[in-house]
Amino acid sequence: MFQMDADLVALTSTAASTAVTLLVTDGWERVTAGIASLWSRVHSDRPQVIEGELLEARAVLLEAQHAGDVAVVEDLIAEWRGRLRRLVEADADAITDLRHLVTTVLEPALAKSGARGPSITMTAEASDRSRIYQAGRDQHIGGEEG
Repeated sequence: MFQMDADLVALTSTAASTAVTLLVTDGWERVTAGIASLWSRVHSDRPQVIEGELLEARAVLLEAQHAGDVAVVEDLIAEWRGRLRRLVEADADAITDLRHLVTTVLEPALAKSGARGPSITMTAEASDRSRIYQAGRDQHIGGEEG
């Protein structure tokens, strides 16, 4: 197992977020086929299973969208980010395939759909010698207080 660098974290995060967002759009079938194809390059016995799991995720997302449950979206993004991470850990060549999927299928489908991925709005106010640290995801701060 290898430590994923920042570029791979960004790639798997983008792929997962975009794919989950697109599962509730008209482009969901193309996204499902693209992800299943990616899996088939590494695990030839898994594409139908992955398609089924994405279809199930779509149904859950549509229900959550109707109920206004954003936590389900966040959970599914985290789940697929983890799955994609494990996929590229299993086969380093899958990184190139994942990058290709993002640039040729996911990002164009997102642009065409007009859908927006999850967004974060942060506000902060500081006074005197206060410090504010904000992050849209993980944040690691090192060093000593001085």
